[in-house]
Amino acid sequence: MTVKTKHGTFNVTDITFKARRELHVLEVSAVNTSGAMDNTRFFRVLDWILDYSFSDAEKHLGSLDDNQIDEVLMSIYNQYKEPNKKK
Repeated sequence: MTVKTKHGTFNVTDITFKARRELHVLEVSAVNTSGAMDNTRFFRVLDWILDYSFSDAEKHLGSLDDNQIDEVLMSIYNQYKEPNKKK
């Protein structure tokens, strides 16, 4: 899957049904009992995306600062969460 961001275009691993469900569990666990996002837990979501999406994240993202990396990961996250519109 190709993800275009303002920081470049990245070829990342397509998400499987099982992986999308794993991601969903992480998302739900990132929301605390009052309904607010727990930032520490949400960074676990981003770390999961980082590990899942890239075989060598440092090679592809190493030249970016941490905020830029988070922006790229959020773009990947958003594409992973969109239903496949081609079906």
